[in-house]
Amino acid sequence: MRISVECGGYAEAASVCRTANHVSALVTESLAGKLGAYAAMAGDDATSIYFAGSYDPAAREAVATLADLTHALIGLGRLVDASGRAHGEADAGAATTVYSGRGIDDDAFVRVAPAPPPSCLGGSVASELGDGYGWILDQVEGFVWPGADVDLLRDAAATWRRTSGSVADLTAHLDAVTRLLDRQRSPEIPLAMAAIADLRRHVEDASDQLVALADACDDYATAVEEARARTRSLLVEIGQMIVEEVAITAIVAGITGGLGGGVKAAAALARIRAQSPRFHALLTALRAVATASASRLRVAEEQLRRARAGFERFVRVPARNERGEMLFPGGWRTNLRGQDELGGHIASRHVGKSLDELADRARSDGIPYASSFANTDDAEKAIENALRLKADELSTWLAGDVRKKRLNVVLDHVTGTSVDAAGSARQVRGVRLILVRADTPSGYRILTAFPQP
Repeated sequence: MRISVECGGYAEAASVCRTANHVSALVTESLAGKLGAYAAMAGDDATSIYFAGSYDPAAREAVATLADLTHALIGLGRLVDASGRAHGEADAGAATTVYSGRGIDDDAFVRVAPAPPPSCLGGSVASELGDGYGWILDQVEGFVWPGADVDLLRDAAATWRRTSGSVADLTAHLDAVTRLLDRQRSPEIPLAMAAIADLRRHVEDASDQLVALADACDDYATAVEEARARTRSLLVEIGQMIVEEVAITAIVAGITGGLGGGVKAAAALARIRAQSPRFHALLTALRAVATASASRLRVAEEQLRRARAGFERFVRVPARNERGEMLFPGGWRTNLRGQDELGGHIASRHVGKSLDELADRARSDGIPYASSFANTDDAEKAIENALRLKADELSTWLAGDVRKKRLNVVLDHVTGTSVDAAGSARQVRGVRLILVRADTPSGYRILTAFPQP
């Protein structure tokens, strides 16, 4: 294949990815902030449980999906940037010059850690029916006024729809990247185009599921409004029936005053309780809508989970240089959660540990020192820098049949803290990775990684 590339096109495409990453980060954080205001919007009655039981996990999955999308765009940007730099280095080598181009700095991308949305279960809106009608409802065993906050449900629906639109708009950025790369002629381009098309499809799917959350909120709000309206109508009807015999206020005063309300009051109570099936029918209708919404929300949650899996796979998509050799820009393999789900223990043992915890571990395990990255971002950055620096060594290992690979790398920045059994701590610049062959797109998984002297 004749190779014909323009490195500036790669650089521009990587810049578009960076912009998309920033937009996605803003959308994600904005959504997470707004969802905090919708706590307890579904009410605290029995029907609310049907809705909240499916809405809450779907909302959490939606926020997590957008966070993963934000990070997938980092992976895309780094992949495109690494490919462009590889071509630049190859061109410079052919011309016997030194490549002086600079890629996108890691700090140019944005990572997010949005707070999970609160539960929508627990609040209650006053009925404002007045003492008379409120008293009638109290006589209907098993009936509770629908306590959802309809205004908050409507507002939440609008927020989900706006977010869906913003997510859908990210496809325009992906289309721009596609156009820029489509001009290039190189072996890695078909792989890149297929990966971007796959990412675009998952972005569209995620956007569609956010609309499903909006529809569920709107449908439940409408059902609550209708249930309340029909309840009021039924109360008026019953009130008129009672007034024919005795005023409601007289009944309430008589019974609450301990007088029993007399014969007419007893008759009124009997009439109210005779209408119980009609009240319960209203709740049954509301529960049916809540159940239908719950079913839709469960489907949305599952589709969002699939989109997340797609983003995770995309982040690990490998790139190849002009000679067909594997590049290791690192962004698609350093997601700690993904690595630990494959059997690693980076986050559980080597991230965010206190000095006391590290000293205790050094003593209990009988090791010279125990180490920890300060946070997840520092860990992922150190790991991917190590992978990038050891790209040739990794390629050689993957070409052989040795099961495990240990990498020791010294970086130009502090990677974390090491503490010995006596509690003496020091900042270190090294990092050790233990890799194990695995049936993954990269061909391996990271068993563990930690700072070291």
